[in-house]
Amino acid sequence: MSKFLINSGITINSFNSPIVYLTFNTYIVDPSSILSIIDNNAILVQSFKPSELLPIKMILPDGFHHLDILIIDEIQNYEFYQEIDISTGTHSLLVTILDQQYKPVENISVHLELVDYSHINLKHYTNHLGEFIFHHLPRHTQVYIEGICMNSKRYAFIEIDTLYYRNITLILNDMSTYHYDEYDSLDQGYYAI
Repeated sequence: MSKFLINSGITINSFNSPIVYLTFNTYIVDPSSILSIIDNNAILVQSFKPSELLPIKMILPDGFHHLDILIIDEIQNYEFYQEIDISTGTHSLLVTILDQQYKPVENISVHLELVDYSHINLKHYTNHLGEFIFHHLPRHTQVYIEGICMNSKRYAFIEIDTLYYRNITLILNDMSTYHYDEYDSLDQGYYAI
């Protein structure tokens, strides 16, 4: 994507700010081009003089977005097409990982993904307080969160709606105590603050 879009402000297949800027290389968008940007099958931008729009500022609502970007230049005889999947939002979620003695665990892999679009995900590691803050999450969306410590073979997970949580604490348990093919809301391996 960086070959075609510069300073896009987009992290593909991840969580982004609702304000997105698109700046195209000038050799792609010239006065004879036609530009279309479609979001989840709805036209956001359509211009027969896209050079007058550049850079493009889009304010996207919270949630999943499948962007189709199409540039056609019939005079120069080229077509550029790009698909981009992202999620946008204004919500933040603090995740804290504790061990079985309720002490913070540093450098634990914390993975967060959208339940309905699992390819939209983000992975980070906890700091010395056992924490990481996920930014730009959509409000009122189901997310799956897991914390994994491969050294101790401990694991914790939860599925939540982002509308109801600003902070969540996961307690690591032995991996052998979990069933990976199902989620049990009665599991005592986590608690919410």
